Amino acid sequence: MTHELSGRNLLSSVRKDLARYRERIEPQQLRVAVIRFLPTEGDPPEWSLRMEASRVSAEQKVRAFTHLGFGVDHVVLPGTVSAAEFAARIDACNSDQATRAVIVQFPPPARLTSLVQRLDPAKDIDGLLGERSLQRSCATADGIGRIVAAFDSGATVAVVGARGFVGSGVVRLLADRGTPVVPLDQGDDLSRAARADVVVSTAGSAHLLTPEHIRPHHRAVIDSGFSPRSDGSVAGDIHPDAARLPQNITPVPGGVGPVEMAVLMERIVQQVADPDLKPWTFPQSPYVSLRASAARMRSTGRTPGTASKPRAVPDHGAAPRHTQSTNRKRGSPTR
Repeated sequence: MTHELSGRNLLSSVRKDLARYRERIEPQQLRVAVIRFLPTEGDPPEWSLRMEASRVSAEQKVRAFTHLGFGVDHVVLPGTVSAAEFAARIDACNSDQATRAVIVQFPPPARLTSLVQRLDPAKDIDGLLGERSLQRSCATADGIGRIVAAFDSGATVAVVGARGFVGSGVVRLLADRGTPVVPLDQGDDLSRAARADVVVSTAGSAHLLTPEHIRPHHRAVIDSGFSPRSDGSVAGDIHPDAARLPQNITPVPGGVGPVEMAVLMERIVQQVADPDLKPWTFPQSPYVSLRASAARMRSTGRTPGTASKPRAVPDHGAAPRHTQSTNRKRGSPTR
């Protein structure tokens, strides 16, 4: 039976642990700015859904930082905001000594994206500035890396969406640890993921990975996909038929999103209250290695890497077999 890796439980634990810093932070009257954008009339439905996801995500950040004793400026800008006004907002945050962190919910309107580079790197706690950032990766990639660390002893990790913003951060962090990585992206043969020990998907393409890619021997599958739907539901990158196969999996919602929030809370505490705060670690869960899994399946007369009861994958709009590399830093709510 597949075990769900709860990001919500992890976040609850981190919140409790960091609550002690409130009495040190609150008297300083420090602030965090969270900037997001509204959809405009005539925007395509997909964009409107992404802006709604951005709203929910921003509100979760407001609650997280408020819990630590920060004042939070939740800045909501119309999609039609001028480049000059957006730039002025960022410049004002940069010059305000009380504002210690600035988060721009992604994606902003395309014409404004380059202006995010105006951020003071010292206030970029979410790694939005790429090579200019003081962070090694965005918070989402950092959180994914910590989940993988609970399963990557002697493992090979397939990263789907490896050239995107989040995926490239995951690849970089795994390389720092010396973990073998199979980077996969648009145009690659995604079936190669089936031969890895751990699978990470940051593609942002609903139900992209099917039982062809996800297998019972996988120690863990980390699904960072978050695709809002018009009915109010959300879909991850892992097809429902495949989500029942691996030994461990992060659910959508409730998996990677809360872990991302826990990273942001840790980073801001390290920045303003305790630079020696040790990073939290994701709790380990039992798993069986690929070799042991193969031996077990051979003993039952089944072919290694297959499910006990193969299921036909229904055609839900014929999801593509290749990632679309859409894993830019998104303003997703707690996934």
